[in-house]
Amino acid sequence: MTLIVGIKCHDGIVLGADGAATLSVMGQTTVRQAIKKLDIIEKSIVVGVSGHVGLAQRIRGEIGTLWEAKKLAAIKPHEAMSIIREALWKHVEPELQAARVAMNVIGPGAAAESAICATMVALPISKIPCLFHFNQQCSPEEATQNLPFVSIGLGQRIADPFLAFIRRIFWPNNLPTLGEGIFAALWTLNHAISTAPGGISEPTQIVVLEKVSGNWRARELAEAEQQEHQEAISAAELSLAKFRDSFQRGEKEGRPLGPPEPTPDDSTVP
Repeated sequence: MTLIVGIKCHDGIVLGADGAATLSVMGQTTVRQAIKKLDIIEKSIVVGVSGHVGLAQRIRGEIGTLWEAKKLAAIKPHEAMSIIREALWKHVEPELQAARVAMNVIGPGAAAESAICATMVALPISKIPCLFHFNQQCSPEEATQNLPFVSIGLGQRIADPFLAFIRRIFWPNNLPTLGEGIFAALWTLNHAISTAPGGISEPTQIVVLEKVSGNWRARELAEAEQQEHQEAISAAELSLAKFRDSFQRGEKEGRPLGPPEPTPDDSTVP
């Protein structure tokens, strides 16, 4: 089980992933290992794949080859999506065809194990940071201001509603900042790890695509940087808990319900 989330920000892209990888044979899980699921390619591309490890390795290699050959330079986002889709499909299509044959012998679940994947790619296209998502048929979609987040993996069923909640509260009409995107990605991963029935776990990984000295560069957040945002998440959850307490007091006292009354710790001292 995997969860990878991506958020388009007005000053870059944020991608986050859990750290659990499960090994299996004939559809049966054998062991779980901790790995990094987000790869940085040529300092400017971030790739995350949910699915079979071998297929993911080929997909990462194809995207790197396209970048090195400059086939993604000086084009429009929709053209880049088509080029990447074609490169990915030449690996996915044979696996799907093989699965169709194998399912009669080993069953549909085991046969599909090495054929099903989803891919997330963040990269600059014509000097504009783009976030693309390719589904199981390699059909592409770009994150936009109207729909700035995407998630892939079996954890998507948990992540999508939570990301929609965060967007509605914190940035309903605009793209978030990179800081807000990191906060949202980590909070979503925390929520999924704590509530998923299994297979999603720490360590979390966060990678950003940001502008550095005029160029778009990808980098992975250090543990200390993640910790700063984890503390902000704890503060947000504490604020919600305080609202709950105020709500309960208001019900008991029969007064109008509203935000919690400020405490000495919350007040600003001149």
